[in-house]
Amino acid sequence: MKIPALLILLLLVFKSYAQHNLYTFNRGDFVAEAQIKLYFDTAKKTLPSTYEMTPVIYHKIMKKDTVINYISLSVTKKESNKESAAFKFEYIQDSTFLLLNQKLPAFKLKDMDGKEISSAGLLGKPTLINFWATYCGPCIAEMPQLSRLKERYKDKMNFISITENSTKEDHLADFLKNKDFNFQVLDRGQAYKDELKIAALPRNLFIDKNGVLRYIQSNYPITGTAAMAVEDKDNFFIKIIDELIEKGK
Repeated sequence: MKIPALLILLLLVFKSYAQHNLYTFNRGDFVAEAQIKLYFDTAKKTLPSTYEMTPVIYHKIMKKDTVINYISLSVTKKESNKESAAFKFEYIQDSTFLLLNQKLPAFKLKDMDGKEISSAGLLGKPTLINFWATYCGPCIAEMPQLSRLKERYKDKMNFISITENSTKEDHLADFLKNKDFNFQVLDRGQAYKDELKIAALPRNLFIDKNGVLRYIQSNYPITGTAAMAVEDKDNFFIKIIDELIEKGK
């Protein structure tokens, strides 16, 4: 019995060493760990002394001997008299990413005219669901760019938004009057947002024609300080939508 147990232990140790790690900022490409450290060291120098930066792994996908690590650089206020931490990944699971490649939980919500919209009614073509709220500055800032997406793809894809706000109580019609936002707006979505465990806004979910959640993104892509044009070859929102439409044919 000792020999098989030893063999199993050796195999497990070998497998752990053979495991290959890939890293992504969730933009459709992979980044080497050395490059992440370079980003970290460069960005860290620009921070005020009262803040610190941490490289965070917020989701992992296992594929045979490969681990795909979804990463971000988190900036937080530093505790007084605390030394800045060295480059070291911290694992904090984003619960929404546990829904990736699964059927999106069903919903029934009403639009601003009181018409009920269900997730079942979106099947048959890909869908972009944008989660936002009136208090969310980045949500408002990305609305014109999201509208350009809808203009580009028209009826090839569903474009809807879900807000926790109320059409009547929060005067959504007046709020959106000059916001250049052409998505269909579903209100009172707080319970559904909680069900998906969405903690931060904005959040953009890309669903295939069968209702399976394929991609999760935060803000519309930017380059430098400006939003990417829909014609930009590096715009990963465009890459995602093109992929979903092509696979849906």
